[in-house]
Amino acid sequence: MNYDICSLGSALVDVTFKIDDTFSKELENKGIQKGGMTLIEKEDQNSLIKALESEGKQFQKACGGSSTNSIVAASLFGSNCFMTCIVGDDDNGKFYLEDLTSNGVSHSAKLTQSNMASGQCLVMISDDADRTMCTNLGINSDFSTKDVDEEVIKNSKFLFLEGYLVASPEGFESYKKAINLAKVHDTKVAISLSDPFIVNTFKKELKELIEIKCDFIFCNEDEAAEFAESREEDEIFTCFKNYTSNLLVTKGPKGCKGYDEDGTINIPGLEVNAIDTNGAGDMFAGAVLYGLNESKSLSASANFGCFAASKIVQSSGPRLTKDEYLKIKETFSSY
Repeated sequence: MNYDICSLGSALVDVTFKIDDTFSKELENKGIQKGGMTLIEKEDQNSLIKALESEGKQFQKACGGSSTNSIVAASLFGSNCFMTCIVGDDDNGKFYLEDLTSNGVSHSAKLTQSNMASGQCLVMISDDADRTMCTNLGINSDFSTKDVDEEVIKNSKFLFLEGYLVASPEGFESYKKAINLAKVHDTKVAISLSDPFIVNTFKKELKELIEIKCDFIFCNEDEAAEFAESREEDEIFTCFKNYTSNLLVTKGPKGCKGYDEDGTINIPGLEVNAIDTNGAGDMFAGAVLYGLNESKSLSASANFGCFAASKIVQSSGPRLTKDEYLKIKETFSSY
């Protein structure tokens, strides 16, 4: 079977809470950076959840994982997608696979017997709509080269990879295998840098992957600055041009900037009332990939990506309903 987009990534179930400034300060005292992603042990994650629940806070549960959110978005916009991931034989694992199937995403994942639970991400949304994530990779740490399916990559137009899985040594090796296969089979490679922490900690690994083959890079301003070790736009673009011919840097409400073979891309932002930025970058990437698959230019795809991201930040959680994805597509067509 042929696919428009295939992806490898961490399967995570998001548990999302609203937090106040007091709890934000408590997180900072624990060394958890506001607005970033911190890898955390399962016990520590459970302790934070219990602390939040003891304050009477309610949580929302949704399937997440950066690349999965992007692939689901692309699927619901109309692309034919495949997701490669692993989950445990537990409630979160069952919840996750049912979610992929219900959103039209093909996969070969099965419930795996393991001492490690399925991956889970504690997402905490502060009053300023920023999101702080504490992630336990769980069984995702066991993702290995044997999970990489050559036939899927061979028969896909795009291979999309998130930066998060590089945190796992086996995940890094899996990405190397996947990108080398994409190179052999002329499958385009798009990589999201995912998080400043990931870029800072695993910059060497990311660069090694990108140097094999990378047709598109997606990142936000902080990730771009970490990668290029500069806050100056000219220096950032000069740095990235050594690694890829197509770059998009998201700037939150200010839209995005980047470049392709035709020159600089500058997409203005849209003024909206943002209540939760969790999943905005994932939605952007999914919308861009959908656009590229429809043979749109990178600039036109980025314009659609910014429009789609402006919609998800007005809702709580990393996903929208199926009807809302269709409405975004229909509204943008007449926008």
